Amino acid sequence: MATRELVQVSRRLPLEPIALRVALLFLAVDAISGSRRWTLGPLGALELHTEFVPLPARAGESTRSSSTRGHLSAPDGYTVDTEIRLTTRDGGDPRLTLRADARSPRYREELTIAARAGLTELAEELRFFGTRQHAVN
Repeated sequence: MATRELVQVSRRLPLEPIALRVALLFLAVDAISGSRRWTLGPLGALELHTEFVPLPARAGESTRSSSTRGHLSAPDGYTVDTEIRLTTRDGGDPRLTLRADARSPRYREELTIAARAGLTELAEELRFFGTRQHAVN
């Protein structure tokens, strides 16, 4: 059995709940094709479906999660499927987490770097949509 080469990157998303809902709506509306792609220069690329689907809540947990799927690419084009999970908790900032199986130890580091850069791009876009003047009024 081959060892899985998991890539997991997470970051905080400093948005209030209403601004986050607006940001997700604007992200989906802004991407006419239903997907969004960020070319990350020499680091690779991240493409994701813009609709985050709610996940069933676990008994006894106060967190809410939704997820979407996409593709993460290394600089040479090596591409793997990825899941991006958005987790919210009362009284805390939302968190974005990207998970992928690099399937090869050769690509784990490159895909981790691309994942960090891609998650940063997604977070910045959500912050942009969530903090626009018309979005908060």
